[in-house]
Amino acid sequence: MADGVYEFKLWEVVAHAFINSFPYFALAIYSFRGHWRFSKKVTLTVFTIAMIVQLILVPMNLYSKQADTPLFDIFIAVVHVAFFFIVIKDHIGKIIFACLVITNLGTLVLICSKCLEGIFFPELAMLKYHYTYLLLTALMVIIMVPIMYFFILKDMSEPAVDPSERYSDKQVSSYMWHYLWLIPAIFFLIWVYLSFSGESRLENRMDPIRTLILLLIDAGSILIYRIIINMVKLYEKNTALLAENHDLSIQRLQYDSLNERLENMRRTRHDLRHHTTLLKQIRDNKDFDALDDLINEYTEKNLLNQPLICCENETVNVILALYSETAHNNNISLSIKANIPKEIFVDQKDLSVLFGNILENATDACKEVEGERFINLNAAYSETANGNESLTLIVKNNYSTEPSVSESGIFHSTKHAGDGIGISSVKNITEKYNGASTFTHSEGTFTVSVILYNAKG
Repeated sequence: MADGVYEFKLWEVVAHAFINSFPYFALAIYSFRGHWRFSKKVTLTVFTIAMIVQLILVPMNLYSKQADTPLFDIFIAVVHVAFFFIVIKDHIGKIIFACLVITNLGTLVLICSKCLEGIFFPELAMLKYHYTYLLLTALMVIIMVPIMYFFILKDMSEPAVDPSERYSDKQVSSYMWHYLWLIPAIFFLIWVYLSFSGESRLENRMDPIRTLILLLIDAGSILIYRIIINMVKLYEKNTALLAENHDLSIQRLQYDSLNERLENMRRTRHDLRHHTTLLKQIRDNKDFDALDDLINEYTEKNLLNQPLICCENETVNVILALYSETAHNNNISLSIKANIPKEIFVDQKDLSVLFGNILENATDACKEVEGERFINLNAAYSETANGNESLTLIVKNNYSTEPSVSESGIFHSTKHAGDGIGISSVKNITEKYNGASTFTHSEGTFTVSVILYNAKG
């Protein structure tokens, strides 16, 4: 009974295996609930299988003569790591980080529980797996698991993000997670060294001084983990903010440019009204040659033969008129079917950026085409009986240069190094209005499909 190897009952062993696995498995899948690799049913099935394996292996080890060997702990750790990687779909560095953090937590709980049992129940503590040990372990779990979740795991397991997202913050943080897992790995090695050095593990765990040292080490590690998580989050937010400000500045420049061109068009039309006197004089003098010259001049400069009214919405109409001019100057056949009312749920700035970016990309692509060039635009607004509104936009154009797409599905810009800002702006507006957007290219035709929603139901 001195070493207490066999002084425990089967139910105590099973309870010991349960209390040292269930809370941590549950903590893992709950913390990463937005990153499950499989459906809820499959995930819970894997969770159940992992628990069954744990409840079988731990009693087998405790009843064996090699109960104190570290090899079994390593094997159990492998089972835990496998569970993490099977269930959770996230960056490999982040998964290892979380796994090591939870493993260190479990070790701390065991050591503190045995130390408390040694203080309050010294004789029973020598029985190794007496129910008093289980009760104290359960108490430590209740205290430590919420601390670990709220201080570390809650903030490092945000909802999954679309991998096609343009902002580089997720790419930067992914790079950081390649190395951040080494920090809890170092603390894990410290735990292993202190746990297995000197006397037997049972005596180590009952040593208050050693336990206090480990507790201080773990408290320091939690503080470091917290700093790391906050650092990653702050870096992601700052990077995303910089990218968003960059996009907004580009959009603002585009919007100001459109407004300037609109003002020029209004000024030209205003000036045209003041030339009516000149036209009357030409008519009275019957100077038909001068009349022909004046008509040709205004046709070339002001494109009077181009449609000025494409739809009721003034913002969209101006953009369509402007790009109709651009298409005319570049021998591009522009087909427009637009049914958009004067008042619509989409902000005017967003409308200008949406239509402006898509038509700008389309005209730029068509300019490189040798031979026939075309752009087909279809835009329609609809409203259901319960008041839900939607705006649909489909633009097709031909191209000669094959679009370059990254591995994550992001189109590269043809004007500068890096990702295309125009498409990114379209995606941002689409997300703002809970819509969807697709960008496809096939057999020399590029197609952009966008739908925006304004759900009132």
